[in-house]
Amino acid sequence: MTNPWYVDYFGEDYYQFDHHEDTELEVDGLARLIGRPDGCGILDLGCGYGRVSTPLRKRGYRVVGYDLSLPLLKRAREGEPGGTWVRGDMCDLPFAAEFDWVISLFSTMGYYEGEDENFRVLRSISEALRPGGRFLCQLVNRDYLVRRFAAREVHRRDDRIILEEREFDPVANRVHTRTTVFDGAERREYQSSIRVYTVTELDLLLAAAGMTIREVHGGLDFRPYDWDTNQLVVVAERTEQ
Repeated sequence: MTNPWYVDYFGEDYYQFDHHEDTELEVDGLARLIGRPDGCGILDLGCGYGRVSTPLRKRGYRVVGYDLSLPLLKRAREGEPGGTWVRGDMCDLPFAAEFDWVISLFSTMGYYEGEDENFRVLRSISEALRPGGRFLCQLVNRDYLVRRFAAREVHRRDDRIILEEREFDPVANRVHTRTTVFDGAERREYQSSIRVYTVTELDLLLAAAGMTIREVHGGLDFRPYDWDTNQLVVVAERTEQ
């Protein structure tokens, strides 16, 4: 049986090409939203190699990094051996009312093919939060994506070249991407398929999962959200007891 795309996609090639010049800005924005550490418990959902988990811990926050990728978690443990890193599927989080915040950055949602599975993720997040706890998700802005859709991009790093070829399904609201890595004489190919959401859709889904949207921004620098911002940042509160 073929693995789901996200099992193979988030490996060593992903790590080598995943670069974020705005990580410090994002961590500053998270700290501003969350407030003083004071024992605050955070679940970094889709933590990858600890890009955000580790800087937050250095600022005094209690962070659990959670991801499915063994290669990326290996990198996270190498970078911070004393950190708390948990491997698992985000559909079935093994936590019950344990966290003050759950954060999901860089469009780490909508990975599953079925809408029921993607909703299970939101329900699982809600259950992992304490009543009054908050969920922050940073997603691609669907309206911006449609208006400025880039069907093809090429990136280079050292001797490697990565080609991304994208298609957008406006009915299913999914971006399908074929990623080809050229590494010398080697060629490796990956597929991805990510569901993108409007604010209205998220509002309905979060409400059904027991959460209420409290803030909407165009990025973690707190730009106003509109169709010219490439990001959508939503902060929702667990209102279901």
